[in-house]
Amino acid sequence: MHMGGILALLALAGAFAPGDGFVSLMPRQSIEEHWIAEGAPASIWSVRDGVISCQGKPNGILRSRKTYRNFVLRAEWRFEPEGWTQAPARWPNAGFFIFAGEIKDGWPVSLEVQGYHGEAGSLFGVRGGKVEGAKRGPFVTGRPPLGSWDKYEITARDGHVIVVLNGKQVNEGRNAQPSEGGICLQSEGWPVQYRNVAVKELK
Repeated sequence: MHMGGILALLALAGAFAPGDGFVSLMPRQSIEEHWIAEGAPASIWSVRDGVISCQGKPNGILRSRKTYRNFVLRAEWRFEPEGWTQAPARWPNAGFFIFAGEIKDGWPVSLEVQGYHGEAGSLFGVRGGKVEGAKRGPFVTGRPPLGSWDKYEITARDGHVIVVLNGKQVNEGRNAQPSEGGICLQSEGWPVQYRNVAVKELK
């Protein structure tokens, strides 16, 4: 095997290897290893070389097979830049749901940590979910070019949520309702990729 192939395999192995108590939620071969597709056919999701790819249509989610209350979630995402002509007036959309419960009108009762490119860092309740003190909107400046990888570290403990975007704390909320549930990856209108998704449960 040539050196490029060896490096690719090492990188892939690293994406699956848990460390510091983190458990990878990246499938090796099939989405169903860690996730349940809801709201859209499972066929819009695929996994290859350590990346979960989503076609973006129709709207839907991948829900973790396990529920979480106190945890740290790490994940990266990026949008397909090819063909997008509407930015910056409109940016492509996706994101992460935490504490996800039942589906109402297409989305789970939950909190969303926004992946929408122009409003990354936002934290808000969805379908009746609530959180106090969190911000929503295009308040993060200096966003990277569309198609770049963004990275979240989301810490949740007893309904207190801290959002770190690309190494910088950008949001914080308290008294989340609900404060326990699934973790979800979102499909919402445009091709998006997720990688290095891992979770560490806290006591």
